[in-house]
Amino acid sequence: MKDSNRLHEFPTKRIKPFDGMAVTAQVWQEAHAYHDEQRHFHNLLNHGAGIVCGLEVIASDPPDSTVFVKPGVAIDLLGRQIVLADPVSFDIGHSAEGLLYLLLSYAEGDAQEENNSEAAPAHVDAGFGIEVQTDLPDRPCVELARFRRDGRDKSIQDARDADAPAANEIDPRFRMASGNPERAIVSAGLCVVGGSAGDTRHAAGLRHVVRAFNRSGLPEARLQVRLDQDVQLTAAVEDYLFVAIVAAGEFELTRDEMESLYGYLQSGGTVFIETCRGDASEGELPAKESIMRLVGDLGLTLEGLADDSAMLTDPYVFGAPPAGFEDGQDGEILTGDGLIVSTYDYGCVWEGKRRGAPAGREDIRAALEWGSNIIVYAIRRWDATRDTPPT
Repeated sequence: MKDSNRLHEFPTKRIKPFDGMAVTAQVWQEAHAYHDEQRHFHNLLNHGAGIVCGLEVIASDPPDSTVFVKPGVAIDLLGRQIVLADPVSFDIGHSAEGLLYLLLSYAEGDAQEENNSEAAPAHVDAGFGIEVQTDLPDRPCVELARFRRDGRDKSIQDARDADAPAANEIDPRFRMASGNPERAIVSAGLCVVGGSAGDTRHAAGLRHVVRAFNRSGLPEARLQVRLDQDVQLTAAVEDYLFVAIVAAGEFELTRDEMESLYGYLQSGGTVFIETCRGDASEGELPAKESIMRLVGDLGLTLEGLADDSAMLTDPYVFGAPPAGFEDGQDGEILTGDGLIVSTYDYGCVWEGKRRGAPAGREDIRAALEWGSNIIVYAIRRWDATRDTPPT
């Protein structure tokens, strides 16, 4: 249970029956409410809110605006069980676009009298509701999936890559499983500049980093990180735990992008920007001038990585930054105000690549641990400046 303050709501008083006691509707309701609340707290304290089993979301075949939710069970934030015994179809329609959340909530029908007799007991059916919202509401609900729809008439499809759903594809990465009540899900963003349209270099490498971090068992891994690739450097970056920018070549950001990036850094965000050396000759850094020009335009002052920097000691200890794409220590790390500039090209190493040969296992392991240090640095920076985790 994430909110320990709710413990004062735990039911501690129950009705003590005795022979001859008048069992009114109110007494009956109170007696059963005690057991219902006990069960709800059991669900939360022993299992946690989230999806217990099933409830996968799949697209229609052929794709259209309809999705299907498979049978399954969930527990909401009040501990109530939500059961779908049969598959359910849901039409998103053509009135919504942008980031959409498919939500499941607990619902009850109206009391129904059997045989139209006032003397017969009435029954209330436990049910569910499915809806699409543009924001996550405060009321108890369970996220089944989300999708970023880039047009009201666009069909919703199954994701070709579940780790990196594209626009108009079902994104299941933010489903919370019951049994992990304390592991909030947060987002990181990847942006490629100086490359061609749709360039996704280093996306696979960064997914390897966040996967290693999520499985690490580190205390900070209470936050499960999900990677969004091809993000735009607009005001939306404020919701990311950190943003990785891959400089594939010479580039120049717009004024709006620089203002957004500056505001993000000032509000506690972390930006990791590095040059990709994969297409360059050995020793060449085609994007370094663009990076340093960006640093100057942002009015930031960067320094070399200090020997006692947390990025070298927390949680994994390094005497120096690990080897990058080139042989030896041919690279530089500069930091300041939440901005981390790297010319090592760890993105390629995270994908198992080195200059002229596959990266060795020890090089990959060291680079992944270094990536976890960067994520922990971003978490600590966020926690020091903001009250709530990124969503």
